[in-house]
Amino acid sequence: MQERVDELATEFGVKAEAADQWGLVAMLARQVVEAEQELERHSRELIGATEGAVVTAKAGDLRTSVRGDLLAAVSGKAAAVDAALMKLAERRQALAIVAERVKKARES
Repeated sequence: MQERVDELATEFGVKAEAADQWGLVAMLARQVVEAEQELERHSRELIGATEGAVVTAKAGDLRTSVRGDLLAAVSGKAAAVDAALMKLAERRQALAIVAERVKKARES
């Protein structure tokens, strides 16, 4: 995780401020990393649910109840991925705002 935090700090131009592990920049970078990990987990679950639906469809068991269950399983996973994407975007935006303020404060 620390390696990714360092990468984010470099990406946003606040490497020195991220060195303080208890500082705001490091905390926000860790939250971005956690959101990335959550997105990866939900993405894997969506892929698994989709693969399972494909296997069932290929087996030819497409009764209405089965189709509905498959759709619900995949839709729920897709909604989780969407929520994780939004969380990641919000956290990256927060880090970007703080990084911009830090850079402006440095210039002053």
